[in-house]
Amino acid sequence: MVSVGLETGLALAQRPSSTPPVLDACLITPAVAAWGGAALAVGTTLPDAVLLAAAAVVLTVPLALAAWRRHRRRRRSPVRLAAGPALAAVAVSFLAAGLLAGGLATRPGDRGPLADLVDRQATVTARVVVTDDPRRLAAATGGPGDRGGPAFTVPARLERVDAGLVHLRGQARVVLLVRGAHWGDLLPSQHLEVRGRLSPPRRDPTVAAAMLVRDASPRPRGEPSWPQRTAGRLRSGLRAAASGLPQPRRGLLPALVDGDVSALDEGLRDDFRAAGLTHLTAVSGGNVAVVTATALLVAGWAGRGARGRAVLAAGTLLAFVVLARPSPSVLRAGVMGLIGLAAFAGGRPRAALAALAASVTVLVLVWPTLAVSVGFALSVQATAGMIILAPGWHAGLARRLHPRLAEPIAVAAAAQIACTPVIAWIGGGVSLIAIPANLVAAPAVPAATVLGVLTLLVAAVAPAPARLLAHAADLPCWWLVTVARTAAGLPAATVRWPEGLLG
Repeated sequence: MVSVGLETGLALAQRPSSTPPVLDACLITPAVAAWGGAALAVGTTLPDAVLLAAAAVVLTVPLALAAWRRHRRRRRSPVRLAAGPALAAVAVSFLAAGLLAGGLATRPGDRGPLADLVDRQATVTARVVVTDDPRRLAAATGGPGDRGGPAFTVPARLERVDAGLVHLRGQARVVLLVRGAHWGDLLPSQHLEVRGRLSPPRRDPTVAAAMLVRDASPRPRGEPSWPQRTAGRLRSGLRAAASGLPQPRRGLLPALVDGDVSALDEGLRDDFRAAGLTHLTAVSGGNVAVVTATALLVAGWAGRGARGRAVLAAGTLLAFVVLARPSPSVLRAGVMGLIGLAAFAGGRPRAALAALAASVTVLVLVWPTLAVSVGFALSVQATAGMIILAPGWHAGLARRLHPRLAEPIAVAAAAQIACTPVIAWIGGGVSLIAIPANLVAAPAVPAATVLGVLTLLVAAVAPAPARLLAHAADLPCWWLVTVARTAAGLPAATVRWPEGLLG
């Protein structure tokens, strides 16, 4: 089962009271319209005429609305736009913006000189920039070439291609298929020169090409950026500090703290998936909430005002996003956190739904490929469920249960219910154990996260004390492993859901 990011930190920060808050839903329309437009453009090949029409709408509709408002002001009439026409104009404008952003992002893989080279499966020399950590393939056979050593996939951004007399410059997403132990040491932002054969991507429509690289070792051009070098040292320090723990907790601690699943046991991964706890190893809102809340608390102790606290928390949040790698759920939580901190600095800390909608709009327009990401959709839906459903459910449960018990039940149920349609749609079925498993596991998550972050920071300067902190974090990790294995072993933990129109 695909897991659900419960992100209890956000819900606890909201602290639902007996009276559910009034939600500001004015930004939902542009968010949904932009998301739909980007998803349509990324998932299909749009004609040039559609992109030109979208560009025209993006340029003219906002100008027309602004001119209409000025005209109404001059006539001293009410400035407020009628709900119907204004809402339609906003929806059309952001739908067109999503279409334009998605069409431009996927254009190099749909048509043009690069697409021609991919169709011919040409052998090229290319300059690329690594965009994420290399991912080791489960099987070492069937990779590029017949050389020994582990095989990896390396997400990268293509910047230059040379194929005979053809010389191309631009930017397009590619995946490098490589073999050799040294490829696993690459960091994001590393520039490389590679030689290999282009081929069409197998599954991901947002990737322009796959490249079977012939080099046994990477050929770097310069060094990664200093933030990525720092993040790489911190991540490796945490792995070293946790190396003294028994498996599977040895691989679980880095996964909980910064999403590093390189040493995560495959059996434990399956147990977490069956129990609905995989979100714990995919850094998202809960981790961001813990880190941001800690930064706000420290800034408060230092006597900072609201703006000073927000600035310090924003810097900490950006550093954590670099450390944890910008996966879809991390990006969503990070942008929403920045918007929430801006609202906090401006005196409106409770505009959670507006912050979620604004973060979705920004992300799908800047990174349109997120519009077709299942992880991004689940992260957004879980957060929306906690914002919209959890306060009312908490108010109802608090009449019958103790508030400290009613709150986590409402949060877990709201997130799970909000994500169930997508989980069932992608074949994950309907979990009967995810909500109780998350409730039982919840007390150990903050302890493991805080101790893990302390281990990561201390490991950068003092490895021996860091190992002691890692052993302290072993207890909550043991509890999470126990909960996952027990829940996964229960009969009928997940009920299959019918496929097709009936499902």
